[in-house]
Amino acid sequence: MSAIEETAWFRTKLAPNLLVDRDLRIRAVNPAYEQVTAHPRDALIGRLLFDAFPDNPADPHADGVAKASASMESVFRRGARHWMGVQRYDIPDRQTPGEFVYRVWTPVNSPIHDDGKTVAVLHQVQDVTRVVPQPPASASAKLAQLRAAAEVLGRQFPELPGEAVLSVLTHSHSVVEERSGAPDFEQVVALARLRLESRAGHPANEV
Repeated sequence: MSAIEETAWFRTKLAPNLLVDRDLRIRAVNPAYEQVTAHPRDALIGRLLFDAFPDNPADPHADGVAKASASMESVFRRGARHWMGVQRYDIPDRQTPGEFVYRVWTPVNSPIHDDGKTVAVLHQVQDVTRVVPQPPASASAKLAQLRAAAEVLGRQFPELPGEAVLSVLTHSHSVVEERSGAPDFEQVVALARLRLESRAGHPANEV
């Protein structure tokens, strides 16, 4: 399993990737994952995933551990890829022990097979924190808004994977934000819909 870490495709992937075994122990991380989490490989390899990345005790609504655990257990049980959607999951601040850094991700968990069995899970994340910025009081509403828009767009383009729809939506948010500074969410959704229509090759379905 550790041989995966030495392969070129794993080390050079721009997307942050982490590999866990059936005990949810970290077996490999790529440089992109080290960079996005600010946690070096040597501090992660061999540790249980949720010991390295526990829930933020200061957030009474933290559910990252529960949802990530359920997703990975599903992948091991079914041997099929699982997309977690938009997930707030704060990470420990290595510069200030005991403190956590606010983060929002779109994680995807994929099975690694060996001789027909799922022996590991590849955990790939995209950092979308800039789309759902602090303060947390407004972040909850923004997160709900983003999830609701992604759900509607997903119904309008059912043939497109959910993560592809969300990726277009978050990128559209960044584009509008760079243009206007404080984007109107209706503009964000309108831009995302146009781009998805181009990708799907048809107008948005009525919902």
